[in-house]
Amino acid sequence: MAPSTSYIAVSTKSPLLPEQYQAESLANTAVAEEEVSEKTIDSDGLGQSTNTALLTAIDTALMNNHGILEQRAIFEQALQRSIVSDADQGLNLNLNGSHSIKTSNASNASTTSFDLALNASWKLDIWGELNAQSKAAHYDLAKAKSSLLHTEHTLIADITAAWYQLIYQQRRQQLVLEQQQNTNNQLQAIEYAYRQGLSNIADVYLARANLDSAKSKTSSGTQTLFSTARQLQLLLGQYPNGRLRITGELPYLSNDFELGVPANLLKNRADLNSSWLAVLAQDATAASHYAKQFPSFNLSGALSLSAARLSDLFSQNLAWNLLTNASQAVLDQGKSKANFALARAVLIEREQEYLQVLQNAFSEIETLIQAQTAITEQWRLNGQVLKNSELSLEQISAQYKNGMANYQQVLSLQQQLFDDQNQQLSLHIEKIQNQIELLLALGKSTDINNKSESK
Repeated sequence: MAPSTSYIAVSTKSPLLPEQYQAESLANTAVAEEEVSEKTIDSDGLGQSTNTALLTAIDTALMNNHGILEQRAIFEQALQRSIVSDADQGLNLNLNGSHSIKTSNASNASTTSFDLALNASWKLDIWGELNAQSKAAHYDLAKAKSSLLHTEHTLIADITAAWYQLIYQQRRQQLVLEQQQNTNNQLQAIEYAYRQGLSNIADVYLARANLDSAKSKTSSGTQTLFSTARQLQLLLGQYPNGRLRITGELPYLSNDFELGVPANLLKNRADLNSSWLAVLAQDATAASHYAKQFPSFNLSGALSLSAARLSDLFSQNLAWNLLTNASQAVLDQGKSKANFALARAVLIEREQEYLQVLQNAFSEIETLIQAQTAITEQWRLNGQVLKNSELSLEQISAQYKNGMANYQQVLSLQQQLFDDQNQQLSLHIEKIQNQIELLLALGKSTDINNKSESK
């Protein structure tokens, strides 16, 4: 994978708090000035900056992922809409030029005329309709930017989780292959002992059944490994052939980072900002529909020149006119009031959606924090179980060699050891995934002092 040189980077500018949106100018809430950054990312979904291969993969995905490209197109649409909305408040000028030739059948003569006119029009925004529309467009632009940032944050977290999930599946497959090799060695030893009269046929049958079971697990693990690789390749924008493999180990993470306070979510989480901006945009839209119920005023004027010859066009006197007109719907079957009522109903919907997103964010973080504590405790306890299983297998293997235990006991403890090793590995990847989700839920993982080390 070749590293990319640019992408729309996560903004380092602190997002505005909800109460600050009304006080700030539209130029501050809009992000038209924030162009494509030349910097690459400096941390992954775990807040780490040491895994350069993962950082390169994330940077490549931020350039090629279809979801990111779609969100950038949506942001570009919102940017152009804001420009159009601002233009509606300004003075419109049109320059028209014409050349005409008229003939008469009676005199067989023709007359030529040249005309040049400059027309101007300006809608007087007495009730604030155009200003409200412009605010709505700029809030939509800021919302599109927040949605783009949320998509980028989510993609970084998803790639980080998929990256270590693939390492986990590789490590798990390695355990399965080791178990299959050990089972095969044991079968050969038991068959040799049986031929020497030192073992019975039941042990041979058990060893063969155990080998077949191990081969079945190997086949199933291979399929899972390819499926996991395809998921990562899709996130990276690569062809999903399932043959991607990663060199590396699962990181051992500490939990000594600061969670902050719940209020930090209002400025850190892009999805919350996006939801809040949707409320503000709809509020401005409702104000615009309210203003449409009142009369509208337009001011228009024109400057014109006309002459029989083009050379005389600019030597003539200017003709000008100025016109003011007002319009008011007298009978529209309640359309204006219905549009305003509709906008208010949508505003209430947006407000409730924001409150739901906020409450779900708090619930999500509380759940992840509780899960983190539980996983850490399970990790500690399973580590002790794993040590005891290793010691038990050593003892029963020695007893079996001395004829003091049967092969069924050995197989039972071998399976128990494999299950404990697999459980420890599963808890490891679960711990990593939980921390990725927690940092994403907190909204600003790059500011969390997270420490990790590889073993």
